[in-house]
Amino acid sequence: MMWWLLACTGSSPEPGHHSRRLVDTGVPGLPEITQTEVQPSMTPSEVVAAIETALQTPPEPGEVTDAYIDLMAQGDPFCPGDPENIMDQWIYGCDAITGYSYAGVTDWFSGAYEGLGEMVGLAGDFWIDTPDGTQLEAGGHAVTVTAPGLWVGEMAGSWRWTGGSDWLVHGYSGNLTQQVIAGSHISFSGSADISGTHITGHDLVLPDACPGMARGGLSLRDPGGGWYRLQFEDCTRCAPLHFEETTMDEVCIDFSGYIATMVGRL
Repeated sequence: MMWWLLACTGSSPEPGHHSRRLVDTGVPGLPEITQTEVQPSMTPSEVVAAIETALQTPPEPGEVTDAYIDLMAQGDPFCPGDPENIMDQWIYGCDAITGYSYAGVTDWFSGAYEGLGEMVGLAGDFWIDTPDGTQLEAGGHAVTVTAPGLWVGEMAGSWRWTGGSDWLVHGYSGNLTQQVIAGSHISFSGSADISGTHITGHDLVLPDACPGMARGGLSLRDPGGGWYRLQFEDCTRCAPLHFEETTMDEVCIDFSGYIATMVGRL
């Protein structure tokens, strides 16, 4: 055995055999990437118009929760069985004798909470088909809190109700929280696709102390990529418009339509 080991480790290469040496060439370099700088495709006036139009129809979580609970009432004792929740036994779907179909899983909650107010909420990943061909489909959550002088709404995920308002027929996606507190302010924080307009509120606040004015930021996504950005100083509706790193003209936003809609939710 020892002789065999020595023979294997100490023998010389056979004639004509050349041993290979490994050469360390170092870490390979990264490929060069040429990136074209994105250019704005909208004029400042078009940006203003897009923002103001989107704010005319701010997402309303109550519309999807109302639609959901109405559609659930159209089922039968077997499908979906529970008038408020689609249980996980129906992940792959069921058909009610009424012609409505239900699939997925949901969690419905509602009630009064001391110190907070009335809360209505829905979370889940589901769809409901109606006999007339409309559909409610969603993956996420929608919550509304109401009290005297208070309205708070939050919508996250993706929602579409083909029997609803235009913004829901188009389909909503995002994570957006809005507040109305009487005598204090209205706020818009988060991102949303509102009828094809992608808009973000960076802690945007409209104080009652300066009607029609704002503080915080607003961003709008250009259809070709890149973002427009407005940063409002305290109590102003005008700000320099930036596209990525480029400064464009100063523009002014009319928040009156948004304010009227939100105050109407109280």
